[in-house]
Amino acid sequence: MDTEKSSNIEEEKIKEAETEPAAVPADRQAEEERHRKMDGYIEFGLIFILGILIGIAVKTEANKRITIGFEDYQMKLAKQDFNINQLQFEVTKRGMEESEADRQEPVETAGGDADGNQTGN
Repeated sequence: MDTEKSSNIEEEKIKEAETEPAAVPADRQAEEERHRKMDGYIEFGLIFILGILIGIAVKTEANKRITIGFEDYQMKLAKQDFNINQLQFEVTKRGMEESEADRQEPVETAGGDADGNQTGN
């Protein structure tokens, strides 16, 4: 009978061991948590350094291309594709010509003359 009890107990222990997940030692869990935290700090640091480097690169390029302020007179004047003053003059002239043309040629309405009088059959 002792052998049956001991075999039953062993079988129960085996079943429990099969159904329970393997227990991870507390030291190992703490170590994994420490590594996760350390990885987070390292990632944060790398992103911070990358941001600084990108900022320096953008500022350097901006200084090369954008000049606003006291030293504007020292800039090299590049040829511009458009002369805004000339474009404004042409648009204004065209608008004036169109408005004069509208005044001279009254628009006929359907079924009537230029004055709005009805012409009927």
